[in-house]
Amino acid sequence: MRVIAGTTNPSKLVGIRRAFEAVYGAIELSSIRVETPNPQPLGLLEILHGAKLRAETASKSVNVFDFSVGVEAGIIQVGDFYIDVQLAYVMDNKGGVSIGLSPGFPLPRAFTDGIFRGGYRELEEVADAYYGTKDIGEKGGLIKLLSKSMVTREDLTFHATLMALITFMNRELYEGNVR
Repeated sequence: MRVIAGTTNPSKLVGIRRAFEAVYGAIELSSIRVETPNPQPLGLLEILHGAKLRAETASKSVNVFDFSVGVEAGIIQVGDFYIDVQLAYVMDNKGGVSIGLSPGFPLPRAFTDGIFRGGYRELEEVADAYYGTKDIGEKGGLIKLLSKSMVTREDLTFHATLMALITFMNRELYEGNVR
């Protein structure tokens, strides 16, 4: 099983590998760096666009693959809350596609203010400034700090990717999604 991921982020790669190996056993995982136009996607459509771009770009970077994956984290508004969520976009080599979402968690108002009003480009910058970390998004993520290490970005990526794989695990039920 050959999987190509549109990221070089170690946390995302661990989560992607865990999900695919849980479903398919041993895999060969390769990755490519993909730049997305928006460093901090806001809303599900922007998050979806980033994940899709990652998966499609990765799929075009290799000659042979079974699955291509893009994972994008972003912020959605639910009532008065701002929620961090990850979206996995998975495509197979037959043109089938699926998406999955991770569990979401509420963001501190000071962190969202840092993005909307404080001049920070992305949530990772706000978290690194507050906690004195560097590249926390590649080392367990903000969720690791907020949850006191009970949940990590690897876990969120695993769940988002696993949710996307449900479509491929049940092809007969998702004929419109998977060819």
